[in-house]
Amino acid sequence: MLKYKLTKLDITWIILMIITLLNALVAETAEPSIFITGLICISIAYKGRLVIDDFMELLNANKTIRTLMRSYFYIIPALLFLSDLFSEQLANISRVS
Repeated sequence: MLKYKLTKLDITWIILMIITLLNALVAETAEPSIFITGLICISIAYKGRLVIDDFMELLNANKTIRTLMRSYFYIIPALLFLSDLFSEQLANISRVS
């Protein structure tokens, strides 16, 4: 009988796939709202951290490199959330007269 033990990398991959599928389900079924945008942004940040720590193995890397990489996955979702939150104001700013 063949036995396969799941490694941390396998579990991380499964978690990433589940989150991705849930995001796709939400994107196809939910009404657009700031709550949904926030939920998706949180999942982007979490998935980014999983990729950085487990797949890229930066958990034990130089602190500066790890911090810079992680900050990308915190800054981008925050900017996405803010652009949705202030979409009307951004549209008004970008209008051509």
